Amino acid sequence: MTVTGDQIRAWLCDHALPLWSSAGLDDRDGGFFDDLTMAGGAVADAPKRLRVQARQIYVFSHADVLGWNPAPGQIAPLDAAASGFEFMAAHYWRDDPGGFVFSTGRGGAVSDARIELYDQAFALLACAWYFRASGDGRAKTLAERLLVFLDANLADAGNGGYFENLAHDLPRRQNPHMHLLEALLALHHATGSDQALARARDLVGLFRQRLFDQDTGTLGEFFDVDWQPVDGTAGQIVEPGHHYEWTWLLHHYAAATGDDCEHEADLLYRFAEQQGIDREPGPTEGLVFDSVLRRGVDLDDNKRLWGQTEAIKAQTARLEFTGDEAAGARLDALLDRLFDCHLVGETGLWREHLQRDGTPIRDTVPATSFYHLFLALTEVLRVRDSVTML
Repeated sequence: MTVTGDQIRAWLCDHALPLWSSAGLDDRDGGFFDDLTMAGGAVADAPKRLRVQARQIYVFSHADVLGWNPAPGQIAPLDAAASGFEFMAAHYWRDDPGGFVFSTGRGGAVSDARIELYDQAFALLACAWYFRASGDGRAKTLAERLLVFLDANLADAGNGGYFENLAHDLPRRQNPHMHLLEALLALHHATGSDQALARARDLVGLFRQRLFDQDTGTLGEFFDVDWQPVDGTAGQIVEPGHHYEWTWLLHHYAAATGDDCEHEADLLYRFAEQQGIDREPGPTEGLVFDSVLRRGVDLDDNKRLWGQTEAIKAQTARLEFTGDEAAGARLDALLDRLFDCHLVGETGLWREHLQRDGTPIRDTVPATSFYHLFLALTEVLRVRDSVTML
């Protein structure tokens, strides 16, 4: 049974957004909690990771841009986003050498001072979307300061791309670069910055030259300092969800720049469709594997939520940019599986990670996945259903 646009809007607007802007928002200290229980209560006295603040700022900024109007007595989306932005700006940024720390305690005291590229990418995404929603110049200024920090401290002038952190730990990963590309496209959309697009071009160049293997149509995950795949099994690991995510990103990058990426996007998409889907009968049939090898052998039978949302986004990109009619049927099938397997009825909650028999692996609901869900579902509304406002 096909999940309708009305069902998607109801899940988002009547359940998920109200829940995560109330139970998921810390009305004592500000910012967002990392997790809710399966009963919908906050896991309050735990560290607050930067990526959670950043992703939730994105969600509620985007909800504001889309015109979500909550019921009386519920917090407005821009107010929820502002709570996260004020908490992030006040407690995570370090002036020397710059950058955002990994996590704080509930009240904002630093609990983990690591400065990781992955988290900087999401901070940049948050600043871009909060500026787009609010027009608050502080968000634009903070984004600019972050880019200066990246250039001065994490850019690898010799081999390209950026180091993982200030210690230049190995292995290097494609994943932070993918999310930095996403954030730069958002920053361009929000500010019109040509510099953001130039940086995006550099990252797509790195993708073409180092991250992507034309012969197999695969995207590596782990690399040495000079962007060669690491030795052993780790160098052969690919994640179908990231193939789908890059598919969506490359199409949107191409729309913004005129740089034709359809060939690479098509190869990534076809590998994920052929090798990344569980076709064995059972509770998780039709869902995306967490990881496989380049030769197509799955490494485990578990299914994370985010892989499903990225597969959904890839179908929307195929529909929007290539006219692939088969992607419409795939989209409907993936939505049905998402609602049947991962979403928990009309609660605004989800099962983050499933075993092959459909049993959840964890007993809490991580806020980080709302970013994946919100973007995927609003893309379905926009592309498939021509719905541009919530």
